[in-house]
Amino acid sequence: MENRETKIFYGGIAYGAYPEEDGKVNARKVVKEGLTLRKLRREFPYLLGENHAETGKVQIYYALLPEYRRKALFSGHPKSWKPESAWRLLAEAEKRAAVALGCSGQLWGTGLNKQSQRIPIELTAALLYRQRPFDKICITLAAEGGEYNLRQVIDLISPYLPRTRQVFFKGEDNPSYDVLEDYLYEQFGMIVTKIDVPPPDIPWLDLEEQDFCAGNAPFESQRHINSMGTLKFLDTTVKNGYNTKVN
Repeated sequence: MENRETKIFYGGIAYGAYPEEDGKVNARKVVKEGLTLRKLRREFPYLLGENHAETGKVQIYYALLPEYRRKALFSGHPKSWKPESAWRLLAEAEKRAAVALGCSGQLWGTGLNKQSQRIPIELTAALLYRQRPFDKICITLAAEGGEYNLRQVIDLISPYLPRTRQVFFKGEDNPSYDVLEDYLYEQFGMIVTKIDVPPPDIPWLDLEEQDFCAGNAPFESQRHINSMGTLKFLDTTVKNGYNTKVN
């Protein structure tokens, strides 16, 4: 059994905030020294793979860009960052997190309108681990996910299948569902049930692709594990105050 530590960098926006030093707005210091890197004090354990092949913890490091650069001299209205300045600060923070801290994955807050991004499987596994205990689960596969998407879901649910009584499928039919249905029946004797609405009291592992930039993907509950919900979880968690400065 392999025990790993996965480090992930998250870049987000501190809404309504200005760069401050000693209680005063000071954008020059941020531009010169870069965004502050912090890490969550809490780590997130996970299980992954058949026969619990991998156990580990996810450590989140992050940097938050103040939404505003400064206040206008006379009106006092907030002045936003120029896009190139904002992205340079975030890119520099991402590079420092990768080089100095060993972050192997990067994620961006929905408000940054970053291009589509893939959630690291270890983070998805950690969110599923938080749903324990459960003996039922609902699964949605991406229509174009193919073998990669299928392998992901098998690795994610395998540690829990020995104690799982029921698996539900939600989504349009595609060949991956047929393969997964055969796997569950042959290995565990499970007969899958297809549904239109997942029960609210069980985990819903939703691997269907989401539109990150639009910011309109649903996030019904903490039981719904999907791309947009994962980013919202990160954004809420890094802003809860239980964090440590690392640079």
